[in-house]
Amino acid sequence: MSDEQQYIIIDGNDGAKNLIYATWLRSYEASSLAAKHVPRDLFFAEHHLVIDRVFSGRPTVKLAVLPDEPDVVLGWSVSEPGVVHYVYVKPAFRRHGLAKALLAHFEEPFSYTHWTHPLRDLYPRLEKCVYNPYLLNRVGA
Repeated sequence: MSDEQQYIIIDGNDGAKNLIYATWLRSYEASSLAAKHVPRDLFFAEHHLVIDRVFSGRPTVKLAVLPDEPDVVLGWSVSEPGVVHYVYVKPAFRRHGLAKALLAHFEEPFSYTHWTHPLRDLYPRLEKCVYNPYLLNRVGA
């Protein structure tokens, strides 16, 4: 991907929900220490319920898409005011600023509810922010 704008950020839609669930679950299982010692079937069943709860709170969903093909999703974010729940970028498109672009609408500091290994790339920005997985207990309540 060159430096010219190869993607745009748009508001998410219900059509993206299946993609978000699938990539969220797979990527969190693969890149989180919290999921490493949980049996796979248990993790997928229980964390699916966590994501259900996030979506019951009507979060803001942003999609990074190709400008001429908005159905081709390169990455996405799920958030609510002051809280980022998850940001995902397809591996082939990482390190091109998509995650930062998906978070551009956020004022710092903010809280985030999921910690993954790829967050290390964003860590200088996150050092002002607060990792608080317990905010998930309040979503949709």
